[in-house]
Amino acid sequence: MERNSSIEVYRILATFAVLVFHFNGWLVGGMPKHFDMDNVSLFRIVQALIEACTCICVNMFIIISGYFGIRLKFQSVLRICLLLFSIHVPFYIIDCLFFDNTFQLKVFVKTFLVISNGGYFIQCYMMLMFLSPIINSFVENNKVSGLYYCVLFLFVEFWFDCITHTDNIGFNHGYSVIHFVLIYMLARYLSLNKERFLEYKKQMWIFGYLLCSLIIFGMYLLDINYVWQYSNPIIIFSAFCSFIPFLYNSYLNENINWVAKSTLAVYIIHVTVPVYYIVKGLDNYCLLYYSYPSYLLCMICCSLAVFVISIFYDKVRLLVTNPLERVLLLFFNNVMSHCKMVK
Repeated sequence: MERNSSIEVYRILATFAVLVFHFNGWLVGGMPKHFDMDNVSLFRIVQALIEACTCICVNMFIIISGYFGIRLKFQSVLRICLLLFSIHVPFYIIDCLFFDNTFQLKVFVKTFLVISNGGYFIQCYMMLMFLSPIINSFVENNKVSGLYYCVLFLFVEFWFDCITHTDNIGFNHGYSVIHFVLIYMLARYLSLNKERFLEYKKQMWIFGYLLCSLIIFGMYLLDINYVWQYSNPIIIFSAFCSFIPFLYNSYLNENINWVAKSTLAVYIIHVTVPVYYIVKGLDNYCLLYYSYPSYLLCMICCSLAVFVISIFYDKVRLLVTNPLERVLLLFFNNVMSHCKMVK
């Protein structure tokens, strides 16, 4: 079944938001912990504004998964593993051959443990996939009371993660399975009750996103220490405000859906060595030697280039892994059929 291309456009925008978020902050040393009022510059102001608009990027991806709903299947897990394998293994070899990295057999073998090397997003998302049958069952059987539970869950995360900074519970500023579960559940309830949200004008949600972005920017100026955490309720609400306008339209565009299917590859590729070192060096070089307006243009162009090249890489990769996926899937189905016959 083809998905609504309007939401697939949102998936593409979410991917691009990740790239801009990283080029604007993470790759150039991150956002300063405090905004220096004594040394205000155009760079720091615009950097904070861009960060305020794009810091919703991870929540955007989880909302999409929650809206559609995850259905745990062997094929879904296999596809992620094949994607990770086709990036981590060849990229390590390329890094050793062309970027003076010393080949280590132990490290090379470790690259085959794809989930362990997938980074926090992949690991949390994989755990969310395995928890999805339980979450889906809870949501479907508690369509009213479950929503109140989610609101309470949201407050609990805000209190322990943002206010009291209680580290031993595992909220980890939103970089956690707990946060993924919360956003997923909220998005599931949005999917079940979308008609109520669509009663309001689309412009209201767009205004809500812009207002939240300004509030996040103001929180940074006021030195609120949890401002950039994914568990920040304003960031969560901003992500939902950015998503809902895409629910007002429904259409099918095969080209958009074709591109959107490879967006996860974009995320993985640009944070994987040696690509990570290349884009980091390029980002810092442009910031150091170009005027700031020129740097912004370069940052957008680099983000687009990384996006296009990563999509192309994934489409070529699929030509190799799709036959392997079919073989492994057939083997799995045969094993499961045999197990059922034995029972």
